[in-house]
Amino acid sequence: MNQNESMIDRVLVHLFNDLLRIEERTLQKQVGDLSMREVHIIEAVCAAQTQDNTMTVLAATLRVTVGSLTVAVKTLERKGYLIRRRSSSDKRRVHVLPLPPCPGGGKASPGIPPAHGGRCDHNRLTRAAGRADPEPACHL
Repeated sequence: MNQNESMIDRVLVHLFNDLLRIEERTLQKQVGDLSMREVHIIEAVCAAQTQDNTMTVLAATLRVTVGSLTVAVKTLERKGYLIRRRSSSDKRRVHVLPLPPCPGGGKASPGIPPAHGGRCDHNRLTRAAGRADPEPACHL
């Protein structure tokens, strides 16, 4: 790499890191209980809704181990963002889904784990992304 390419490389790496920090700070102001890693997991789950949303496929998409994804999804489930469901046809397969909106705007949906705690502000992720979209977290 010549001197000019090296300088451009350093500038781009510095710019990329600055953008990541700005994104994280902005998100922390809007949605204080999520890390960037958790946001990326939610985005991957939402993108996979119409495709194969199993833990194995999501782990491959995110380039993490299934074990690491399991820990992160368990945390997001406890926080009330995701739910896990076993496949009815193959109990070894676990599907990950975004938490559905609460009916009536105040009570947890039937079948949602008690850890959800009745939190129903599903639009805060869209607000954090600067959108007025009233859909659940999948529209980041």
